[in-house]
Amino acid sequence: MAVFRGARLRGVTAVASVVAGLVAIPATAHAATTHVPCDPTALKNAITAASPGDTLVLAHKCVYSYATPESGSDALPVITKKLTIEGRGATIQRDPTTAAQFRIFEIAAPGNLALDDVTVRNGSAPGGPGGNIFVDPGGTLDLNRSVVTSGTATDGGNIFANAGGTIDLNRSVVRNGTAFDGGGFFILASGTLRIRHSSILDNTSAAFGAGISSRGNLTITDDSTISGNTTDGVGGGLANSGPATIDNSKIFSNTAASTGGFRGGGGIYNLNPGTVNLHNTRVEHNTATAKGSTPGVGGGIANQGAAARVTMDGGVIGRNSAEGTDAQGGGVYNEGTLSTKGLLIERNTSTGTGAQGGGLTNNGGTVTLTGTVLEHNTASTRPGGINNNAGTVALKYSAVEHNRPTNCAGSAVLVPSCVN
Repeated sequence: MAVFRGARLRGVTAVASVVAGLVAIPATAHAATTHVPCDPTALKNAITAASPGDTLVLAHKCVYSYATPESGSDALPVITKKLTIEGRGATIQRDPTTAAQFRIFEIAAPGNLALDDVTVRNGSAPGGPGGNIFVDPGGTLDLNRSVVTSGTATDGGNIFANAGGTIDLNRSVVRNGTAFDGGGFFILASGTLRIRHSSILDNTSAAFGAGISSRGNLTITDDSTISGNTTDGVGGGLANSGPATIDNSKIFSNTAASTGGFRGGGGIYNLNPGTVNLHNTRVEHNTATAKGSTPGVGGGIANQGAAARVTMDGGVIGRNSAEGTDAQGGGVYNEGTLSTKGLLIERNTSTGTGAQGGGLTNNGGTVTLTGTVLEHNTASTRPGGINNNAGTVALKYSAVEHNRPTNCAGSAVLVPSCVN
């Protein structure tokens, strides 16, 4: 009996210990929502005080303006936690009258910043990356219904993603950024940029990728637009050297020049070993201009380097132009691998003394056109449709017709099945 009573006592003690332990476990803290008054200092303090997972709600259409940085190069405290800022139409900006140079946001691992209905503008990082927003390795930026504009930097005039940084853009606009490389965005290798239902507009760069300069993982989908971007170098809309997928989107009215060993790409410039896969996408009204003695090439797309690869399934390459003496490839200029299926290449032009290949110039690469129509393209010098300067062009169930002054006649290398 005593043994039984001892066992009972030990059981009761064990249960009590478990209960005590449970009581000692703190309850999980619930994410808090804080309304931030229309005061720039209040926003700084709210970011510092916020716990991971909290939401800050800004004053409706308030302008939070900063004349000096919080510390280092940033207007606000570095984001190192999960935080949502609901803007309600508010603006966070570097004061346009200040002489101080600093960006607005920096996101460091494991920071995860979501901006909803916010405008971020006028940040500046001369000699550095990310004029408005800098995403460090392991950091995440989620832009929803927001605008990032008028940033200046050496790389990534508006937004810079370092290696391992992640950016998601949804129903947002990135515009009017200025940089040496990547006026709108600069994405380093192993960085990730996903764009949906969004627009990249009117950015400028001195050398690469006025709209986007990407060495990382790029996805553009859901009727997104890259338009009105201009570079003095290559890749008016996009300069790419990593894996890129563009689906059901538009790349139009962008401009690039050709300089030195890098050449053209008014809409898209894809550099070895980059890969661009386009699906049901329109590349239209883009221009590659001459610069110095270097002719404009690839008004729509320039695919440069033996390992560079572009595939297009559906869509249009139309009304693009390559300009200047010996301009090539009003629609497409290819040195790598180009494969198309169900594509229309139409009304592109190569204009200038000796300009050729209004629709397409292949310069040592491999081109396979399947179920593709290439028509009504023009060049100042024959051929007007396809100029196969070197390499191979294969036509599979495709039509090359109504190009001026010829379809393929005048190419250095014969294009089999092309009727002139």
